[in-house]
Amino acid sequence: MIELERIIKEELLGVNNKKIKEETLNEYLGSLKSKELLRMAIFPAFIDDDFSVFAKVERLNNKPKKDIIDYVTKNLDRILESYIKIIRTNEINQLKIVIKNNDKKIIFGDLPISIHFLLFLKNSFMAKVEYNNKDDSFRVFMPEEFITIFNNCFENKELLKLNKFNNNVYDYVENVINTYGVITIDKLCELFEKQMFKISESKLRHIITIFTVYEDENVYEYDGKAILYSSSFESNDDALTFYNSQKMDYKKYSKEDYKNIANFQYTEKLKSYKKFINYLYRNYYDISEIFDYIKNFIIYDYLASAQLSIEEADNNFRTNIIKILEADNKEVEELLRLMKNIFNEYPKWIKRGNI
Repeated sequence: MIELERIIKEELLGVNNKKIKEETLNEYLGSLKSKELLRMAIFPAFIDDDFSVFAKVERLNNKPKKDIIDYVTKNLDRILESYIKIIRTNEINQLKIVIKNNDKKIIFGDLPISIHFLLFLKNSFMAKVEYNNKDDSFRVFMPEEFITIFNNCFENKELLKLNKFNNNVYDYVENVINTYGVITIDKLCELFEKQMFKISESKLRHIITIFTVYEDENVYEYDGKAILYSSSFESNDDALTFYNSQKMDYKKYSKEDYKNIANFQYTEKLKSYKKFINYLYRNYYDISEIFDYIKNFIIYDYLASAQLSIEEADNNFRTNIIKILEADNKEVEELLRLMKNIFNEYPKWIKRGNI
């Protein structure tokens, strides 16, 4: 296993989680703290923008825990349906795997996606998650009532249609923010309507907001503008400094290009990228065995981090290349030169997407 993935698992999930046990619905809910139950109860209000639910849950604040459990139990269908409205499309399959193997050992294939989803399950109290570091397996438990409701959700065509709509909107937003780093909501709305379909600014912003429950982009009010910025910025101040230093002269890409830029497939069309790869294959044997690692954790990491600090990106590149390829200083500097050529050709935030 790639060491980075192990670090992600151990830091985010931990290797010493309390052992979970099979529980009835009442036992499961009873094991949660009152504030955790209230977070479950409030979720539909947030997703549906329903102030009547906000008011009902607000009145539960000082009530006995039993009253909160009764409310959650009574409204369980709507609570769980709310989660289905915003989980990512590929995570529906992850949820089906969890349900099919409820309370059994599971070894997931796509670890980063699975960890992200399992954290969402755990932190939103939809399931209890136990990680076994001996064989990198997980055990996930949710009450049978949860499983019944989720299975009904999978048969609800209108609900799945809404999930698809919300995902399509947010996928586009995510692709654009990964291209520009920072963008105002009104500019985003303008791009969206030209390339997708007409949508109100308030609707677009609401979808962004509900997805950022467990996504990393951030909306910030500044100088009379609503600004969306990437999580790669460490703070609001960093994002605003960048925003203030740049002209708002975005180069417009096609919808497909935004997608390809976001997932780095755009990079693979660049001549400089092909030169870098050819150099690796000419000079290092068995490079194919570790090529995916180099692509994901060396090349793409450099392209992202160099937009914030060239010096830090250069230092990380040198350190990692030496470890992976055992390259000498001359080879390292040549590889770095080729890497910088990719960066110069890549659509960077600092250029607002301009090559």
